[in-house]
Amino acid sequence: MSAAGRLYVVSTPVGNLGDMTARAVEVLRSSGLVLAEDTRVTGGLFSHFDIHSPIISCHKFNEKSRVNEIIERLESGVNVALVSDAGTPLMSDPGYVIVNAVIEAGLDVIAVPGASALLAAAVVSGFDPARFLFYGFLEKKEGAAKKELETAGRLPYPVVIYEAPSRIVKTLELIAQVLPGRQVSVSKEITKLHERTFRGNPSEIAAKLTGDLLKGEFVIVLGPADVKAQEKDNEIMAVKYLAELIGQGKSKSEAAKIAAAEYNVSKNDLYKKAHES
Repeated sequence: MSAAGRLYVVSTPVGNLGDMTARAVEVLRSSGLVLAEDTRVTGGLFSHFDIHSPIISCHKFNEKSRVNEIIERLESGVNVALVSDAGTPLMSDPGYVIVNAVIEAGLDVIAVPGASALLAAAVVSGFDPARFLFYGFLEKKEGAAKKELETAGRLPYPVVIYEAPSRIVKTLELIAQVLPGRQVSVSKEITKLHERTFRGNPSEIAAKLTGDLLKGEFVIVLGPADVKAQEKDNEIMAVKYLAELIGQGKSKSEAAKIAAAEYNVSKNDLYKKAHES
């Protein structure tokens, strides 16, 4: 019985073909099957690098239906490669369903690292990227996106957000509304000819993004929260909420418990303030 094949998760360039690694080319050339988010995009990449491996589509609309076929190919000894249109599969791109199924089947999954828009944006943001959160795309509905930003805005480290050109201005304006005073970095067309990075106030950056500057994909890096200032704001808001709850007829003990949970502050401190008032 032949040894099982491996699934290779292969990173491809996010724009500049010079970022394609020699290992990625080697793996793609030697794979018995390549799973592509869009076969036309991957076909162009293959033509440039003289790769002739067979390609089939594997995207968010069909990857579940591909699972059994891929497992069978791997179990028969065929090496399979997974690519997205640009960058690393699974990172705000399809592929999770396939990778998870292969792992559950007890087969090997190997990463072939390469270009990454989120890492490139993080290291040129001007914020310390020693620790950061990759968030991907925000929800499209404004109410849900506001809640996501409120949560992300509490973190004491940068948050990396992907955004499309059709929504970038609206998202920056929303950040300015939900997190007033917060600084951001906005990178566009990473690794391409017209790559630009803007840093500063989100409203001011949004005002600059007109005409050709709205072309290409965008990566927003949300600056970290000022934890001490945030804790102080939370204490002020909690005390106000405490007074409102007591005014609504809640007991001081119950009001302190509710307000403390809402603003993540000490219940005992609020209870003391309730008795001081």
